[in-house]
Amino acid sequence: MARPVKEGLDYFPLDVDFAVNDKTEAIMGEFGPKGVLFMIYLLSAVYQNGYYLQWNKLKQMQLANRIQGVSPELANQIVNRLIAYGTFSEELFNSAKVLTSQRIQETYEDATKRRKSQKPTKYWINVDINKDTSAVNVNINPQSKVNKSKSNKSKVNNYDDDAGVTREQVINDWTNLWGFPNGIARPEIDEWLAALKPELVAYAIRIAGEHDVQSHGALKYLRAVIKGWQQRKITTLAQAKQATTDHDKRLANANKPGGYSKPHRKEVTPKWMQKGASQADSKSNSSDDQQDDMSDEAFLAFMNSQEEAK
Repeated sequence: MARPVKEGLDYFPLDVDFAVNDKTEAIMGEFGPKGVLFMIYLLSAVYQNGYYLQWNKLKQMQLANRIQGVSPELANQIVNRLIAYGTFSEELFNSAKVLTSQRIQETYEDATKRRKSQKPTKYWINVDINKDTSAVNVNINPQSKVNKSKSNKSKVNNYDDDAGVTREQVINDWTNLWGFPNGIARPEIDEWLAALKPELVAYAIRIAGEHDVQSHGALKYLRAVIKGWQQRKITTLAQAKQATTDHDKRLANANKPGGYSKPHRKEVTPKWMQKGASQADSKSNSSDDQQDDMSDEAFLAFMNSQEEAK
């Protein structure tokens, strides 16, 4: 009799910074230590099953009963937060009530590469749809690994119109460039996603990446881009791309001999030159402070001028 094929893992890797990463700290802040413990139990259940877990009433009750103070309702709340944070695929959960992610699947694939079983396809992310199987395959890319380069432009995806971009993919694009969005950035991202198509927000992030915008200026840069689109009634990705092309042409013409001159940014008088101030006060007048004082439009022009000077 053939030996049954082992599906799950006996153990799974836990990052050394697990206790201090953004997602764990967010769960700790909202649900306390029992929320973090539930995260570990949940990941253990996923890997014990293989690379995904069907989230149903039975699993909800089983995991809730293992931790004192965790009710089935609280278990659901923690799962929903982890989906929102990108730990699990939002699209697969919404379509099949399945908890998995590309990172989980990559970990599973690496751990089972010596097994003589075929590569799994059920609920597998980023695989071609197999007409001969009834398994659910989803062609999404929420946590794709990309080749690192000196430029940020390689870290984000190039979406097309009606690409079916999800909120999870937008969060992942931001994370690839600047790390997991903090408590200030997340509400603004949600506001942009409520007002614009997700592919537009993803494209704005891509533009910032192409201009090598750093994390401290990312939020203000995107505000300027998105505010400009909204003022010009831009609602589609094609319109946004055309606006970017037109903007680049204007900048190119401005740099040609005989072209119109670019507007100069108003100089800020250093604090130490102001009456009653010492030169030591000038230390606080950093470039970051100057950027915070600019309007969104001035900041965008400033960042573009920095890009031209490189």
